[in-house]
Amino acid sequence: MKFKLAICLAAVGILALLAWCPWITPDFAAARAVNVFEERQKGIVDGCGFNCKGCGVKEAARAWFGSVVTIEYACGLLPADLPQYHRTGRAFVSCLGTVHFT
Repeated sequence: MKFKLAICLAAVGILALLAWCPWITPDFAAARAVNVFEERQKGIVDGCGFNCKGCGVKEAARAWFGSVVTIEYACGLLPADLPQYHRTGRAFVSCLGTVHFT
């Protein structure tokens, strides 16, 4: 009986640690999201990127089991570097460090 209780408490502790994931800091999540985004755009001739005024990470906030990062970027040849030609996206950086764009 004590063994089952110890296993249950350990499982709850591990789950709580994964839900909080203190090793995924906002800075790490932002850098990870940018790196994965840029890696996905490699080899695309007219792809998307952060080489525009005001582009980059706008927000990185903690969430359950990871962090949510909001990015601003531009795609293709722009007639002008104006905010109306920019796009925004969100990425979830999980407690394992994987990045999932929504």
